[in-house]
Amino acid sequence: MQMHPTRRISEAIGSWLHMEFFCYRAGLFSEDSLKAAVGAVLSSFPISVKGARAYANFPQEALNPIKKDGAKRRVDFALVLANKSLPKSGVEIAVETKWVGSSHCSPENIFQDFVRLACIKRFDPLATCIFVLAGNNKDVAMVLKGMPFKTSGRENKGIRTSGSDRRLKLDPLNFSHKGCFGTVITSLSSSGFTVPSSFVNRSHGLHPRQTEGNTVDFQAIAWEVREVSTQNANPSYW
Repeated sequence: MQMHPTRRISEAIGSWLHMEFFCYRAGLFSEDSLKAAVGAVLSSFPISVKGARAYANFPQEALNPIKKDGAKRRVDFALVLANKSLPKSGVEIAVETKWVGSSHCSPENIFQDFVRLACIKRFDPLATCIFVLAGNNKDVAMVLKGMPFKTSGRENKGIRTSGSDRRLKLDPLNFSHKGCFGTVITSLSSSGFTVPSSFVNRSHGLHPRQTEGNTVDFQAIAWEVREVSTQNANPSYW
């Protein structure tokens, strides 16, 4: 059976975490430690263009809308054909990762990663754009209970984990959206980004699944950014 790339990456990382835990190496876990696992599974995917391979910290063009000197913005991982003479585009798979418990794993930074992936998807429509969240199972559960995954109010207007396509519509009148998304949208817009007003995500679930005895200590979950609106968020509203 052919497995979707998002599910394959999340289950591979979750399985790797589980194995490392039983090898008494959980003390080495961090956002940096995910590089080996993500790089290994990303390198195993079939490629559409001969010569494409996995890269860490790839400066994809959509992340650098304004040409300037200095360090480029980079996506955490990319499966792409790349060399100095080629444009930084044509990404086959783009992956952003966050380790729960890291100082970088804030609601605002998580949302920013989703926006970055949406910008890549808009620039390279054929790309598979994936966000991965991993860490201690209790910490992961806590993060999934808050923004940007769950908003206040009767209906959840965040990025959901239902396993089906869900469109996130950025709403400046929504209190939770305004608090979490506003600074990110205005900051990215001032840096030359055109932030889409909505995008469709699909979650591929937690892995490994928790047992009845709660014996799973580390889990991973991933989303694919599947579709991006042609309309843009107006930064003046945020």
